[in-house]
Amino acid sequence: MQKIIKQFFEGDNHTISIAIALIIAFILLIFSYIAFMKPNEFVSFSILDEQKEAKNYPELLVIGENNTCKLWIVVENHMEKSINCKVLLKITKQPIQSIPLQMEENRSYNAILNKGEKWERQVEISFNETGDFHLVFELWIYDDKTKNFEFSNNFCVLTLKVIEA
Repeated sequence: MQKIIKQFFEGDNHTISIAIALIIAFILLIFSYIAFMKPNEFVSFSILDEQKEAKNYPELLVIGENNTCKLWIVVENHMEKSINCKVLLKITKQPIQSIPLQMEENRSYNAILNKGEKWERQVEISFNETGDFHLVFELWIYDDKTKNFEFSNNFCVLTLKVIEA
């Protein structure tokens, strides 16, 4: 190792100049990354069970006994600005090929959230028909540039079975 270091410093000035230039470029790259790095901005989106936990989701409903499920929609704004958002609930028996689902929503929930604000809403969904259902919750955020709600790529899917008593 000492031999390599000795050869480096005993070498021509051209090699030393290149090494110094590379070190300076590396340092500048690190500082520019830190200076222009965007803060970690995001919107958190979750669907929780009746106790506001992510563990006891309904899986089986029985018509005439307990054909209603209660869930919580939670949206939290971690952006550096206010957001206008909506959560679309789409209920389908069809297999899910892609999200967002290309169908009309069954329900829509709107919220305007300031920076750092959290929005929670309990929803009740009742079923009067048997089958295997997919509840798809999609988060859409208003884009000031396009003047439309845009799909945020945040979604939750719950699957449940509804049977006769």
